Amino acid sequence: MTEQTPKNELVDISASMCELLSRAESEIPEASGDLFIEWRSSCMRCKQRLDYDLLNTGVVGTIKSGKSTFINSLFGGDYLKRGAGVITSIVTRVKRSDRLRALLTFKSWEEINAEIRQALTMFASSRWRTSAEPFDIRRDSDREELSRALQSLESRHLLNHDTRSFGSAVLSACLKGYPAVKDFVSDQPETVAFAGDRFYKHHDFAGSEELAVFLKDLCLEIDSGNLAGNIEVADCQGSDSPNPLHLAMIQDYLRGSDLIIYLISSRSGIRQADLNFMSMIKQMGGMENVVFVVNFDFNEHESKADLERVADKIREDLSLITDSSAVYTFSSLYALFRSIGDRLPEKDRARLSQWEAEAEMAEFSEKEKKRFESDFKLMITEQRYSLLLYNQLQRLRATAADFKRWLTLNRDIFSADSDDTGSLIKRIKQQQKNVEKIRSMVNSTLSGASQQLKKEIKSAADRFFDIKHGEVVPGIMDFISGYNISYDRYQKAVSENGFADTLFAVFQDFREQLDRYMAETVNPKLFRFARENEEYIRDYITSVAGPYETMTKKALEEFREDSHGGGGEGQSRGKDAQSPPISLDTVKKTYEIEIPDAAATLAYSSGIKTEAFMKLGFYRFLFGVKKLAGRKNSNTGADISALRSAVARMKRETEATIIFHFKNYRENIKFQYLFRIVDSVAAEANDWLIHRFRTYSTDFARLREITDRDQEDREKVIESIDAVLSDLGELDSRLERLHTELAPRG
Repeated sequence: MTEQTPKNELVDISASMCELLSRAESEIPEASGDLFIEWRSSCMRCKQRLDYDLLNTGVVGTIKSGKSTFINSLFGGDYLKRGAGVITSIVTRVKRSDRLRALLTFKSWEEINAEIRQALTMFASSRWRTSAEPFDIRRDSDREELSRALQSLESRHLLNHDTRSFGSAVLSACLKGYPAVKDFVSDQPETVAFAGDRFYKHHDFAGSEELAVFLKDLCLEIDSGNLAGNIEVADCQGSDSPNPLHLAMIQDYLRGSDLIIYLISSRSGIRQADLNFMSMIKQMGGMENVVFVVNFDFNEHESKADLERVADKIREDLSLITDSSAVYTFSSLYALFRSIGDRLPEKDRARLSQWEAEAEMAEFSEKEKKRFESDFKLMITEQRYSLLLYNQLQRLRATAADFKRWLTLNRDIFSADSDDTGSLIKRIKQQQKNVEKIRSMVNSTLSGASQQLKKEIKSAADRFFDIKHGEVVPGIMDFISGYNISYDRYQKAVSENGFADTLFAVFQDFREQLDRYMAETVNPKLFRFARENEEYIRDYITSVAGPYETMTKKALEEFREDSHGGGGEGQSRGKDAQSPPISLDTVKKTYEIEIPDAAATLAYSSGIKTEAFMKLGFYRFLFGVKKLAGRKNSNTGADISALRSAVARMKRETEATIIFHFKNYRENIKFQYLFRIVDSVAAEANDWLIHRFRTYSTDFARLREITDRDQEDREKVIESIDAVLSDLGELDSRLERLHTELAPRG
């Protein structure tokens, strides 16, 4: 039996409303047409919106902070692979379902090839290729040439500050993983399901860099745990990943999250990587949605007192960053082992027994875990989700009220004699003229408001992205111009490796540092700009529509009074649903509006070609002279001078590319994102205000036909209307009870 949650009850009511509308169409001759189609569509949209109105919870933290273990503990089983790679890891989404399966969505061939071409900028030139065509991993010759090129590179090209360079890691992973994934990939993104016994096959992909690099999305549906089906929890693996593209992927998910759970290991406390990431979240405007879990290991603490000392220090450090007091301290692994119970392997059962013997620590962990679960339910279900439900509840109440008006009006028409019908038609005609004036005013006002909004948004975007005085580009220009090269450090490199290799190493380091600056500093500013303007659009449209909400209600009340000869429906006054809060998330999902993803800001580097730096005639001439003179390792001063000139050229090239890139990005975010939100929010407001007037769009010829029917036929129709009204009254009572339960307080 399905649990009768508010969501389930709303879905049930919307289905019952559809059935009642169909019944009315079959039993009441005049009940048909566009109005009933619209009402039925509104009920069906309510269910669809409830289905995709997921609450997103991002679990973040540095590598080895226990994120996967924490999520596993929420679902009561070891479902997520722990310790996945950090170069190509992806965000793993997890949610409750009635079956166990993993849904792996693979990138298209074009997406894979685009990433490879981006990574190919690690090569100083393209002389290793025999083909002039763009690289395509599906061609045997392209893979063979790339493999040879990677093997020919010396370690100094593959390493950057003693870690493997991103480009070489991506290229190597793609070559190694290609044979295993080629049958899963096609011209369009494809989703493959691993269900039942094959569920854990997803570990092969999540835990392997050479396979994970081909994944676009990984979603796990799990048939255990106590979370509601509308809550999605995401493992945002390794916020301190050295790959800026991975960081951008995490940012995209967190931007749409309703709650962020930040895990801190009691072993390491708050590290610099944590401070950097929290600062980024704060810049994005999401710090108010963060709660903290201090995840501890029994083996790391001698006693409860030692654990509390560490936890207090972490709280003290957090107080310098955020006002949030939501900090919980417990062992995710202990919670996971307890939830698995008898199904634990013998080795883990022994560990659990050992921990349970430490009664004070075990009791403390369990108490904190329960406190977290209670607060989590309150924050997610009773606060955020209630607002989503309330929005759809208001729409169902409006549909029910419209349907009731239509039924009551038609009952009066069927009950009236010929003279009364003539008088009724005259009053309705007059009111319809008044209503049409309001409809015209609403349309005109919202249209004008939309145009004004777009002007303001355009000005705001132009200011924000202004090359000289904006909030983004000048900072990037300062980073580029202020990027310092230690020429003394490179002096030896020039002597040992040659000018070309040294310049290439400089470029690699510069580009990776700039990528990280873009991900850590620029992207949060972009997201905050988008968020502030989204909210401004919603508030602006709501304020413009507000007065018309009152005008609409008054017009409808007057319409009812006139059509019923002076208040025949007065008992229903005041029960109309108030205007629902416009949910930006719902609007964006309904109209399929997506902000350019965070990785789009890193695409600038495709416009910078290292080979361009090598085509300067002066340097080619210099190399030729030195080669003829047999002085490869001499004249270091001239080499450093040339290197300075090349770095200056590199910076100028990069600045020009950045300016061009962000001009395009500015136009994209204006026209493809913010302007579309303006139009969509205005459409939602217009629909809410105007659609109720359609209840009284009466066909006067039909009214005359009704009065010509014999009394017996009219009484049968009245009986049908009364029966439908009675059933509608029951649905209305259920909606009112839900309204009392879900209405925002205060």
